[in-house]
Amino acid sequence: MSGGGELELIDQPLFPPDCVPARPLRIGLVNMPWARTDTPSIQCGLLQAALRSFGHDARSVYPNLELAAELGTDLYEVITEAPSERVHLFGEWLFGTAAFGVTEDVEDYRLRFPEVAEMCAEAGADWDAVADLRGRRLPAWVDELAARDIWSEFDIVGFTSTFIQNVAALALARRLKEARPELITVFGGANYDGDMGPEYLRNFDFIDYVVVGEGDVTLPRLAAAVARGADPAALPGVCGRTPDGKVTTPSPGARTREMDQLPVPDYDDYFTALDALGRDRVIGRNTQRLLVEFSRGCWWGAKHHCTFCGLNALGMQYRAKSPERALAELEELMRRHRVLAVDAVDNILDMAYLDTFCTGLRGAPWDTALFFEVKANLTRDQVRLLAEAGVWKIQPGLESLSTHVLGLMRKGSSRLLNVRLLKWAHYYGVRVDWNVLAGFPGETDEDYAGQAALVPLLTHLEPPAGVGRIWLERFSPYFTDPSFGMGEIRPKSAYRLAFPVPGLDHGRIAYFFDYRAPDVASSDAVAELAKAVEAWGREWASADRPTLTYRRGPDWLTLFDTRGGRRRKTTLAGWRARAYELCGDAPRSAARIHRELGGGAGADGGAVERAEVEEFLDSCVAHGICLEEDGKYLSLALPLRPGLPALPGRTAAGPGTSSERGSSR
Repeated sequence: MSGGGELELIDQPLFPPDCVPARPLRIGLVNMPWARTDTPSIQCGLLQAALRSFGHDARSVYPNLELAAELGTDLYEVITEAPSERVHLFGEWLFGTAAFGVTEDVEDYRLRFPEVAEMCAEAGADWDAVADLRGRRLPAWVDELAARDIWSEFDIVGFTSTFIQNVAALALARRLKEARPELITVFGGANYDGDMGPEYLRNFDFIDYVVVGEGDVTLPRLAAAVARGADPAALPGVCGRTPDGKVTTPSPGARTREMDQLPVPDYDDYFTALDALGRDRVIGRNTQRLLVEFSRGCWWGAKHHCTFCGLNALGMQYRAKSPERALAELEELMRRHRVLAVDAVDNILDMAYLDTFCTGLRGAPWDTALFFEVKANLTRDQVRLLAEAGVWKIQPGLESLSTHVLGLMRKGSSRLLNVRLLKWAHYYGVRVDWNVLAGFPGETDEDYAGQAALVPLLTHLEPPAGVGRIWLERFSPYFTDPSFGMGEIRPKSAYRLAFPVPGLDHGRIAYFFDYRAPDVASSDAVAELAKAVEAWGREWASADRPTLTYRRGPDWLTLFDTRGGRRRKTTLAGWRARAYELCGDAPRSAARIHRELGGGAGADGGAVERAEVEEFLDSCVAHGICLEEDGKYLSLALPLRPGLPALPGRTAAGPGTSSERGSSR
């Protein structure tokens, strides 16, 4: 099924009568490598809870934890957290011998992706060790895993597959089906959306069914059909085979409208496995985290789908749990598992949560450390509320410091709004996870030269992780809409090595594509910005991190500036001190600042003229303590007084970890 138009949401009740089984089944939900180990699988947790509500004996199985314990956390994390996973599909390729019996392409892979060998060497694994891992250790590990008695206890085994879990899951499913042909195998997850699921089913006869789209209702329906002896292939959202072996085209599956009806994820099996293996062996020095889901879809994308975003393959319709339900669910999970670090997997924070949810957390005496994806146009007060609620890190989708490029993305933001967020997030102790992206049709070299020139003024704020060109993702407007002019679209070359299966159409199973984009900035211009951002990162990481602050007096303020390795002090007096502060919370025009000064006295005791205000603000821009765009000004200095008031049981920063890991994967 292609990911075309929007799919309809179902109305109440969430679980229709045909989810009720004639008899309970034994169902295993499997989370294969290379899934993260410091969190349980929210996919398995949600489905397990739903299946158990119908009386099924549903369990979650976590082979990813076992492999991390066997390989060691350093090597496991190198593979699962590789920043260029989308280019080389290293984790998928490593299970190629186990899944497909391919052995002869090791040297070819090394030559095509030399950075992989360098990456593994940092974890103490030379290329011979990598080749041995692929050719001997992982096939033996899958053989041992498949031979366990646990699989004989199940009627259905379901595999969740997102990111680089797919080939490992195929390897285990093949062995299970060979040993027990009557076992029903089901695959689902992001790797099976749209055309991808049917193509995998068409090529791998050891897969019985594929769930395309949300599985909350579809999987219980499938299980109920199996329990009464019916063929699930005709169910909405299920891809199966006709009696003559042809792959069916599924009708759209159910997509819930009422998020409050979803169960609380069941993570007990994860923590049982983690304790049995030993937490230090599995997650090392990382912080134990929980995953929560408070919404689906994207309220911004429903109006303006960002041009490069491939999320929400089957529809952008935004649905959120009530803030009261979200708060209760969060408390239940933290209480049950005694974990306070929590990542929300939502695409974007529901703005309604800035009321009941955040204020409820602000008043709670818990040391929560929350992560959310948010929109970049948060105000100072909203950032402060997030910090007071225990949000220690956000991913705001800044993506650029060029208003022109942000417009090409359909971001609905601007350079000044993005800088405002960086400014107040730093002030209130909220970490910002962001990157600068390039490669948007219509951009110019000047867009990147302007950002490079801006960087030295922002070194007192948190830098991006790096600069890189966009990926072309399946389901993104750049992929689906030919009017953007993307040409020579073809699957990333790594798919041929990661999935060396005759007859498999890589164009149907690939999520990332090579392409030629028209009218983009030159490599030199992007490289100059990348060089400036690297310097920004070094300054930020130094013991003498740059600062730009001010101390406020009755009718004056003094700025302290250590950017660029210099130490400067400047005092602004009278209305100028007030004017500088007035463009601190948000970008303001000179006319508005003039009005808000209320006719304050000038140097000669008379009223301040608007021209004087504009001249002063322009001088602030010239001295690098203020930015201007389209006639609006934003001051860059941060107040020196403490940003976050002391609250009982509250910390603004997140847990200390040696390896901070966001949830953007």
